[in-house]
Amino acid sequence: MKIYTVLPVSRTNLLARVLDSLMNQTHKPENLIVVYDGPKDKFVEVRNKVAELELSSSLCVQSNNTKQALSIPDRRRHIANIHNQIRGLIGDADWIFSIEDDGILPPNALERLINVVNAHDNVGMVTGVELGRWGVPYVGAWVVDDIDNIQIISSIENKTLQTPFTVEEIDACGLYCALIKADCYKQHDFFADNGLGADVNLGISIRKQGFKNYIDWGIPLTHITDKNGIEIEIPATNTACTVKLRFISGSIWYASH
Repeated sequence: MKIYTVLPVSRTNLLARVLDSLMNQTHKPENLIVVYDGPKDKFVEVRNKVAELELSSSLCVQSNNTKQALSIPDRRRHIANIHNQIRGLIGDADWIFSIEDDGILPPNALERLINVVNAHDNVGMVTGVELGRWGVPYVGAWVVDDIDNIQIISSIENKTLQTPFTVEEIDACGLYCALIKADCYKQHDFFADNGLGADVNLGISIRKQGFKNYIDWGIPLTHITDKNGIEIEIPATNTACTVKLRFISGSIWYASH
């Protein structure tokens, strides 16, 4: 099983911690692609940190985005552009391990994701658990009412406090700790112009192809976020609520708790 880890980076203050959590995995990563999407004067610093890692192969490039992302829609388009760029950089991978620059992985994250793939048939994607973004409580994994005609999409209830930890089918997830079938990733044209993130659209696309997506509640991911200008950590043992996004018209969605 050849796995490429992919990491978009726009913030540098957490990069050392994120990379440490990657390199401390019980299943050692071998290949890493980093796409830097931050201020240009920080690129060399990021590239040097990547070059120091003991990996079979590593690549750090600047993103093709030309403008700063100042809003959530802009950020979603940036993420879509970055993953489309990564598609062209991946070689003969079997799986893609997608992580993000504000999530700290538990040491057994990749090992557990691989175990889920090996234990289930027809897996397209499997994710760990992240709670909260921008200080808002939610689980970054979703189910939809109908994958062919999405009218309602819901973040699923937090089950990280339940034991034994379970594996559950989902429709989509964030790209903060996701093991993705490489063919599904490389053939997908990432987009975010329908009001949903590039991650959700990827998951729905994979499901439409007949594959199954899963969440492993035994992979808690610490998320670093900003609330009122203060950096806070949200461990995956916190509580979370369901957020429902209801389709209105065109590409306009609204959230309701």
